Amino acid sequence: MREKQQVNNFKQLMFLILILVTNIFCLISTVHAEVEDTTHYRISIITCGSGQDLYSVYGHSAVRVMDSSHNTDIVYNYGTFNFGDPEFYSKFTRGKLDYYLNDEGYSDFMQTYIEEGRSVYEQVLQISQLDASALNKFLVNNLKEENKYYKYDFLFDNCSTRIRNMFSNYFGKRFTYGRVIADDSVSFRTILNYDERNIHWERMGINLLLSHRVDDKMTNEQSMFLPDYLMKGLARATLDGQPLIKETLQLLPEPNTFPEQSNQPRMLFWALLLVIVFLSLSPKIKRFLLFFDVLFFLLLGLLGCFMLFMWFGTEHQVCAWNRNILWAFPLHVVFAFMIARNTEKVKDYARYASWLLVISMLYNLFADQQYIAEITPILLLILLRLNHYSRVAGSFSLRKNMSL
Repeated sequence: MREKQQVNNFKQLMFLILILVTNIFCLISTVHAEVEDTTHYRISIITCGSGQDLYSVYGHSAVRVMDSSHNTDIVYNYGTFNFGDPEFYSKFTRGKLDYYLNDEGYSDFMQTYIEEGRSVYEQVLQISQLDASALNKFLVNNLKEENKYYKYDFLFDNCSTRIRNMFSNYFGKRFTYGRVIADDSVSFRTILNYDERNIHWERMGINLLLSHRVDDKMTNEQSMFLPDYLMKGLARATLDGQPLIKETLQLLPEPNTFPEQSNQPRMLFWALLLVIVFLSLSPKIKRFLLFFDVLFFLLLGLLGCFMLFMWFGTEHQVCAWNRNILWAFPLHVVFAFMIARNTEKVKDYARYASWLLVISMLYNLFADQQYIAEITPILLLILLRLNHYSRVAGSFSLRKNMSL
């Protein structure tokens, strides 16, 4: 009886061992299947070169995911917005326009850059399949309706910074970006001006609206808000002590060098200054300058009002505390309508406005936010005309000049 009990115990033990071995085998098979299931991903970073238009001069960044098991080739693009939004211009101006992550076929994505003749580079990541699968899941999760939208910020939250942060956030201390610039060596404005070097009117307008925030010196990672700097940072990046980039491919060639454009604003403003100086020398002709002065100070005042709006009425943090408002003074709008009146207030305003401008020009010698070179003749022209009215205000009126 005892021997029979021992045999039963032995059978039970063997049965338990068999079940345990079977479970372990199934677990190993499942893990192995999961690992094998991730061996089909190839992830790369796409960097598109500059174009000639304002929206394209800074380049573009995107993520490409190839899945050979499902025969898909998808580009994830964080730089998408709804141009058909009926409030597009209002939201864009006020900094309230939502950008979002979009996915599109690789061929469709490339067609745009083929048509525009812009270069495209691809950096293939050298990462494990487990990491590749995780990055793919991250992008797919970001693509969900509740996750895809974000408030665009040109310097701090755009198509490049989203990709930059994806690596540092996911890999953590395993990941290190390569050195592109030394910390605190170059300002945002410096590299923006370089990208805008052939679109002078647009560059001037952007510089007039951006405050001292863009004169801050960047850290190495902050410089990667621009796609070409992100590309350089990834080229020298490491993951677990090994190079992150396996290979870099040129998918579309560099375009022919864009012809250097003449600086039309600078030439036009200097020519305007010379013409007004010449006209002011003639006692007869200079009376007609009254019409120019009304229009000139009206435009300056309206520009100042727009700067105030960008400061207080929008969410663009780089437009706050804009020193350009000291010469594009909003009260110039009132002054423009006062000029033609025979009043001592015109003389007082011109004198105080002149002092304000002179002080701001002296402060410009050591301020972080420097006045751009193109507006130098405009500053001199403002001083010239304010000086005129600080001396001769009230000596003639619009009605008298219209009767000439």
